[in-house]
Amino acid sequence: MEKTNTVSKATSWKKVLLKNYSILVVVVMIVIFTILEPNFLNSMNIVNLLSDSAPLMIMAAGMTPILILGSIDLSLGSMCSVANVMMLAIMLSMKDTAMNPFLIFAIALLATMAAGICSGIVLGLIHVKLKVPSFIASLAFMSVWDSAALMITSSPVKLPKALKMTADWYKIQIGPVGLPLIMSVLVIVVYHFIITRRAFGRSIFAIGGNERAARIAGIKVDLYKVIVFAVNGLCAALGAMFLLVKAKSSAPTVGESFTLMVISAVVAGGTPNTGGSGSLLKTIIGVFIISIIKNGMNMVGVNVYWQKVVYGAIILLAVAITTDRSSRSRVVK
Repeated sequence: MEKTNTVSKATSWKKVLLKNYSILVVVVMIVIFTILEPNFLNSMNIVNLLSDSAPLMIMAAGMTPILILGSIDLSLGSMCSVANVMMLAIMLSMKDTAMNPFLIFAIALLATMAAGICSGIVLGLIHVKLKVPSFIASLAFMSVWDSAALMITSSPVKLPKALKMTADWYKIQIGPVGLPLIMSVLVIVVYHFIITRRAFGRSIFAIGGNERAARIAGIKVDLYKVIVFAVNGLCAALGAMFLLVKAKSSAPTVGESFTLMVISAVVAGGTPNTGGSGSLLKTIIGVFIISIIKNGMNMVGVNVYWQKVVYGAIILLAVAITTDRSSRSRVVK
């Protein structure tokens, strides 16, 4: 009996650790980088770290439900690049008019958001109507958007002086936290409420858990999938806007590294790639894990190519930890 209780306690501790491993990783990473670089926790670096987290946070908000569906979108970073150069191109086309700079910014942002949504809708329709796996469909779109970004501009373009005032809001701080990060977290919180408290959200989990059963139950699987991909496209466009106003310039390859970082952040937050489970709120922790690692590696002087190796290792480790092995009937997609 005593042996059974010991095993039970060990199992419960294991479950607690697996459930909260992402918080533990944050603490461990902070300790490691503080030891390696004493200035890691100074106020200026914390402000920079939180500021850098905003674009990643908003894009991770869109990717989380994609993984909950058991799907993936590899074109996210490429769509971000297109939206980034497209938005500035629209602003530049109107800069010589008598229009208010902030109105120009708003029009360009709305057009970019619409493009992101349309991109997600088209990708979703190809996935659900032509029965093309999301991996293959998004891989094709990644190539298309990479080329489209380079066709718009082949080199970085700076925001002109007449429009630079439209980017000043990015510097607004509330304590150490910037306005963009607050906006990103609010998007995640609202999306989390929809996913957890509305029929749409419950349907997403049901589709990810067992798509065939969801169809039999009368859930509009195709419609909900397209909606999720559309929201993901919107988040990619918003992330592109953040990157534009932060750097006050656009670049056709600006989103190149974000696909890997976003997926790393989502799975590090505890959302498995097998579908049916996950949490948008835990994605926030996953984003901070990636941001801390990126910031720390930059401060320590780790080569950028080795950083990609680290992100890949994070995906492998996080998937290994979050995969449910309790059911023999579960299929790894």
